[in-house]
Amino acid sequence: MKIFLNERTIQFVKIAPDNLLASEMVVKYESVEKLQEAYADFERYEKFLNLWIIGQESAFQAFASLLKYIPAAGGLVKNEKGEYLFIHRLGHWDLPKGKIDKKDFQNKTSSEKQFPLLAWDDTILKPHPSWARNAAIREVKEETGLKSVKIVKDLPSTWHTYTIKDKRILKQTMWFEMEADSAQILKPQTSEGIFLVKWTHPNAIHCILSHTYASLRELLLEVFF
Repeated sequence: MKIFLNERTIQFVKIAPDNLLASEMVVKYESVEKLQEAYADFERYEKFLNLWIIGQESAFQAFASLLKYIPAAGGLVKNEKGEYLFIHRLGHWDLPKGKIDKKDFQNKTSSEKQFPLLAWDDTILKPHPSWARNAAIREVKEETGLKSVKIVKDLPSTWHTYTIKDKRILKQTMWFEMEADSAQILKPQTSEGIFLVKWTHPNAIHCILSHTYASLRELLLEVFF
C-alpha cells in the first residue's frame, strides 16, 4: 500500500527496508497516538520524502482513522486509434475523475450500499460495485464532454492525502479503463478548472508523465510500461 502526499510517499511494510536514506523516516506501529505523532512530524519536516510504517493492515486502518476518507472514481479512456484522453487542470495533466456522491447510490441494493470502501488490499474492492462504475462514467462525461463511454476493465486504485481547511483527507480513486469513439465532440468542464481535453498518442506519454501528479504518474507507468 502506497499513499502519496504530493511527491512524498507513505508506505506500510512488514519490516523496515535496508540501507535507509537520510530522507526516509521509519515508525513502528504501536498505537494510534504514536502513529499520529509520527505522521505529524513527517508532514512538518519536508526533508523526509518517504515514511515507512512497519505494520500492514492494522497500521493502515489506524492511519486511516486519523483522516477523513473520500472515495472517488475516474477513467483512462482509449479511442479506436489507440489514443488516450487527458485533461489539463490547474497546471497539471490529469485524468477525468471525481468524488463518488449520493446520486451514484440511487436505486442500488442494500448490499451494494454497504459494500466496504476502505480496505487494506484494494483487490477486496474488485469487482467494483455498480455505483463506483456509475460514478466513473458520470465524471468522465461531465469533465470531457463525451456522450458515450463504456468500461472495459478495472485498473488499480490510487491513494493520496492532503489537508483542506485544517482537515486531513485520505482519498482513494478507483480507476477504470474505458473506450470511446474519437468522433465525439470534446468539451472541457471549465467550471472545474479544466480548459483542455486532448487525445494523446502513447508515444507522447512522457510529456504527460513529467507534468502530472505523483500518484497518477505511478498508475500511468504501470499501464504504459
